[in-house]
Amino acid sequence: MDAKAHDLNFVLGQRQQWVVPVYQRHYEWETDADKQIPKLWDDLRDKAVERLEEDRTPLPHYFGAIIYAEPSKQAFGVVPLRFLVDGQQRITTFQIVLAAIREAARKLDNKRLIEVANTYLFNDENKGMKDAEKERFKLWSSAYDRDLFQRIATKEYAEVVASFTPMYFHGTGRIKKGGTPKLLLAYQHLYTEIASFVTDRVEVGDDAEAVLGALLEGFLAGFQIVIIQLDENDDAQEIFASLNGLGKPLMPFDLIRNSVFHRARKLGEDDEKLFDGRWKLFEEPFWSDEVRQGRLKRARADHLIAHTVVAETARDANIGKIATEYQHYARDRAFPTVAEELDVLIGHAKNYRLLEEAKEGSIVGRISNVLKTWDLSTFHPFVLWVLSYVPDESEQRKILGLLESYLVRRELCGLTTKNYNKVTTSFIRAAKSAPDAFNAFKAHMASMTGDISRMPTDVQVKEAVLRRKAYAVIPTPRLRFILQNVEYGLRDKFDEMTVSTSDLTIEHVIPRKWAEHWPLSDGSNATHESSFEAMIAGMPMDDATKGLVETRAQAVDTIGNLTLLTGSLNPSLGNAGWVKKREKLSSSLLALNRMVAKVEDWTEKSIEARAGAIGDVIVSRWNAPTSNE
Repeated sequence: MDAKAHDLNFVLGQRQQWVVPVYQRHYEWETDADKQIPKLWDDLRDKAVERLEEDRTPLPHYFGAIIYAEPSKQAFGVVPLRFLVDGQQRITTFQIVLAAIREAARKLDNKRLIEVANTYLFNDENKGMKDAEKERFKLWSSAYDRDLFQRIATKEYAEVVASFTPMYFHGTGRIKKGGTPKLLLAYQHLYTEIASFVTDRVEVGDDAEAVLGALLEGFLAGFQIVIIQLDENDDAQEIFASLNGLGKPLMPFDLIRNSVFHRARKLGEDDEKLFDGRWKLFEEPFWSDEVRQGRLKRARADHLIAHTVVAETARDANIGKIATEYQHYARDRAFPTVAEELDVLIGHAKNYRLLEEAKEGSIVGRISNVLKTWDLSTFHPFVLWVLSYVPDESEQRKILGLLESYLVRRELCGLTTKNYNKVTTSFIRAAKSAPDAFNAFKAHMASMTGDISRMPTDVQVKEAVLRRKAYAVIPTPRLRFILQNVEYGLRDKFDEMTVSTSDLTIEHVIPRKWAEHWPLSDGSNATHESSFEAMIAGMPMDDATKGLVETRAQAVDTIGNLTLLTGSLNPSLGNAGWVKKREKLSSSLLALNRMVAKVEDWTEKSIEARAGAIGDVIVSRWNAPTSNE
């Protein structure tokens, strides 16, 4: 390993090509006020001012280090390659600075400075080059950034803006912040700052060419960087992974990328083809966006890796150490090639994206909606396994329908969700244990016992619907989902397709504040909704009234007393008495409300009767396997 400090004139001026290996992350320096690009611009401006003002002494500015390795054998005549191990962000930014200075010179029609800048961007072409189109660039950037970088290097600024309007630029030429590649943001920021700096200095009497010349000289002569060359015994990718821990931490997906391409090279696979043909889809912004799943907010790529490991191994994975988990999985599977390893990951990625995008009416859309409503990404690995390894759509539908039944029934019975990570892995092991995945899964579900994992029976579900409080106990999105599906189960062929349930709210038939308008079942009136409130108010209840009040208090929040109403109708009903509420409900198009409006007098017995009917719909719509099936 050899280390020396050099100015950028030496580092960038040689006939060479800096190559960014595919395992490195793409360009990520940012333009916000406290980030790397504005700080670099401040340094560059200072170097220029030192050269423009006679009372300032130019001093070197040290700008970090670059580590590179050269191939052991390079053909004579070709441009020497230098593979960047660490420092690709710096080298790429240096090239962007030169392009921005060149374009500022172009704006002034200063052909000399344009040519000077180009000598640091391009190698002179000659007949010794094997691939002149490639070797002319002094930077062969990462595959992800390459097209954009080469467009910046070879096109005028106005052409670049026009080619990305309206995708990344407004019609006025102002750049869009959201979704724009950081490389393009950096170029636009530097070009704008340089142009403004030239204008400002001209206004105080400086010559425009002298200002640009000072910028270029300050950059090439004023910036110093340490160059470290590795020898043949140094492992470039190991050094890359360890060194990046000292700067911006590598994300789990960066470490996985590094591992994947490290193993690919060892196996003799073409890493460029592997990147373009397979890995490139993971570089889309979709995978770097952070999303919350349960308590964790992480990049989608991290969630995908965690779900893939669980789906493929049927064992729990620690998402906090997901890069290590994936490496262990890949090692244990011993894929013949990295290409085959990536094919498995790509298959799960496509299904994961289907889950995220949740197309309405599809098999995946249905279970995605359920898992989002329940806020349960825990079962994503099982769903990914089913979508990847159960080819028959009807069997997929049956398996995922049974999973939905499991979640709904346990919710109605108030059973815990805390053990679902272990339940998920047991589902995967069961489903993959036999050629008939559905029957194997169904048999496993029927065999589960104990409150932490069992599937509630029809009797238990009906009893819960009848007796258990649901309102303010079952989270509102889940309770609405259950009532919406009960509504679908109650509809007949004449209204099934004509009534939407998307904008409905949950309403009590007997309201929670019922004392004023709702007599008790014996016809008497209570002063308060609870005996405790009555006692505090100095109006204690007798034992008979107290019993009736407690019976009502238990019934009011059960499913038998709950219905769905449009948001506009809900406030008008509020705590209204039965006559007014019945009149409103009788005009509703929902079957849930029509069954209520048919009753002459709504009481606790009415609630029980309706709960029985709803319970029948629930156990039919969300059926369960029995132990003897």
